[in-house]
Amino acid sequence: MFKQKRVVETGIVKYIQGDHATIEIEKANPEECKSCGACTGMENNANFLEVKTIPGLSTGQQVKLQIVRQSIYKSIILLFFLPIVSLIVGSLIGRKVYIIFPDSQNLRMLFGGFVLFVLSIFVVSMYEKKVRSKKQIDKRIISIVN
Repeated sequence: MFKQKRVVETGIVKYIQGDHATIEIEKANPEECKSCGACTGMENNANFLEVKTIPGLSTGQQVKLQIVRQSIYKSIILLFFLPIVSLIVGSLIGRKVYIIFPDSQNLRMLFGGFVLFVLSIFVVSMYEKKVRSKKQIDKRIISIVN
């Protein structure tokens, strides 16, 4: 359901600095490059991509890269539907629980919905911080061509 998009590209190593290499990739499909966003520059002729080096890599070598982009649908479902569902579930729970506001069903439903809604917003914000700190695009060298 939540598919990852995998693209294999060929490029030439331009610079190696420490454990990172800058690879120049010739665009095979400009439309696919626009939607990916993995490259640092969207020039007309070439894109540059920074990846971790592998043993035996040197400047000028041709390499194959794998670019994996994560699906955003899981985040969208969590951000939009979890608060709505928790609001409804909280209202239904508040309807049946007589501990607080025993004389008013409407106040119990409102309170239960509000409490679960606030908890779901807290969960969503924690998830958003976790996702923001992660890389959404995985780029790595899979082989040296020559």
